[in-house]
Amino acid sequence: MRARLVVLVLLLAVGAGCGAPRPEAPLVGTSTAPATAVATFRPTVTVTETASPTPTATSTPTPAASAAPLAPGAPQVAPRDSYSVPALPRAAGDKTRVVVLDPGHADDEIGAAANGVVEKHSNLDMAFRVEALLLSQGVRVVMTRRGDVRTYVGPAIAGYSATRRDLQARVDLANDVNADVFVSLHSNGSASSADRGIETYWDSGRTFAEQNRTLASTIQRNVIGEMAGAGLPARDRGAKDDACLRLFQGRCFPLFVLGPGRGTAGAEVLQRAGTGDQALTRRPTSMPGALVELLFVSSPADAALLLSEDARNTMARGVARGIVEYLNGAPRG
Repeated sequence: MRARLVVLVLLLAVGAGCGAPRPEAPLVGTSTAPATAVATFRPTVTVTETASPTPTATSTPTPAASAAPLAPGAPQVAPRDSYSVPALPRAAGDKTRVVVLDPGHADDEIGAAANGVVEKHSNLDMAFRVEALLLSQGVRVVMTRRGDVRTYVGPAIAGYSATRRDLQARVDLANDVNADVFVSLHSNGSASSADRGIETYWDSGRTFAEQNRTLASTIQRNVIGEMAGAGLPARDRGAKDDACLRLFQGRCFPLFVLGPGRGTAGAEVLQRAGTGDQALTRRPTSMPGALVELLFVSSPADAALLLSEDARNTMARGVARGIVEYLNGAPRG
């Protein structure tokens, strides 16, 4: 996220020099079943899919019919892609809580990489840990990816980058399963190794802005609290509004997965990207969401925590506690 480092370092195996995993404290939720065993952080994460409390089936949204270039002019609606993961909407009357976990980045988009950590692998490993804890609380979990692959599948379509289609597919998946919340998991990168800590983003430009703020603040507080309780140093960078995270020619741009729907005219696409003149429109999530930045891979101290089983389990417990605490206070759909 943000200023990504391009330093590619071979991901170190966690087995050497890492503390033993901490016992998982029970969450306050709908079940007291023990948490499913979590995966070990590896350069390439291979995890057997955990059975979900609800059966799943592959969602097959209709892909765009043509790969022809889009004409300049009014914004065109983004293509609908099929998913590389199972998805099944809730049946009518089903009150089971549904959480979409979004491990950021995938495939050739690695995210931040430094000090033995490659973000795309770290994000996926963290999502599996959080998923195990949420499943133990009776929460149904849908993950936007379960391997080093993009969320969307489909033919190439002129005018839509792989990244944009991937992000749109993650949003569409969350909407199609009628999730209660959407939580994206990342780690930060910076040009300065002095930048450290944990921060959580929310968007104030949505009709459910207050729920966004509450979700992000609750996750942030719990992650920092868990780290402090375990005696692990983590700087609290707070819960932050992403509505003007990036500023371009006097206009504010939020994170794609959190922000409201917005059309981008072809002329603006050409001006911003330097190539192509296709007009674009994105579909937003229809539920509260937050994006968590779990430490800076560019900081040697933070990266050491990200390579620690103890710290990873602690942060996963904080994220899961925050989600469950939010759900316990939110009305059921």
